Amino acid sequence: MSQFGMQMTGAQRRRASGPDVYTGLAVIATVFLVVACAVMYRAASKVGVAGNPFGIQQAGPNQVKLPAAK
Repeated sequence: MSQFGMQMTGAQRRRASGPDVYTGLAVIATVFLVVACAVMYRAASKVGVAGNPFGIQQAGPNQVKLPAAK
C-alpha cells in the first residue's frame, strides 16, 4: 500500500487550500439570516404586548391591542 501512495501524483506535498465558494455562500447566508432575525425582532416589538417581542396577544374579539398609528 505504501508503494501505491508513492505513485500518486502530488502525494509528496499538499498545499493548504483556502475557503471555497460554498464557504463564502454559507457566510453570506448566515449574515442575511441574522439581519432577517433582527428585522423580525423589531417588527415583533412594535406589535407585541407592552413592546415585548415574545409576548402573546390574547385571542378573541377586541382583545388584540396594537399601538396607535402615527
